[in-house]
Amino acid sequence: MQTSTQKRRIWPKIITFTFILLVAVVAVSLLPRGFSQDLSLIGQGSNVVILVHESNILQSGETMVAMNEVRDEYEDRVTFVIADIMTPAGKEFTDKHALHPAALVFFAANGEKLQTDYESQTGASLRKNLNIIFQY
Repeated sequence: MQTSTQKRRIWPKIITFTFILLVAVVAVSLLPRGFSQDLSLIGQGSNVVILVHESNILQSGETMVAMNEVRDEYEDRVTFVIADIMTPAGKEFTDKHALHPAALVFFAANGEKLQTDYESQTGASLRKNLNIIFQY
């Protein structure tokens, strides 16, 4: 009789574990994907948008969220890249182009710098800027 009682007690644990595992899988799948930090993509045949990122600046994080919001829509036309100023490559890039944290820089497919924005971005404003600057 104890075996039957033990089996009854294990089902709630299995169901709870399965539910927690399912929630964890869904939560991880909703996290933003990482952005490339490959600055050599500029001028390689694709339009590129570079965010000069510093984790201590709120505007930089907000712009990264906006980039994540629109990147699936533009992934075949625009490459989104992060230039983290805390890395040597990011610092070199920002110094070379005289940029400050939270700058959003738009490069044409041929590598020509088209525009630099320092305004806070939302998904809608970034979408509008992409359509205007790259003439989509």
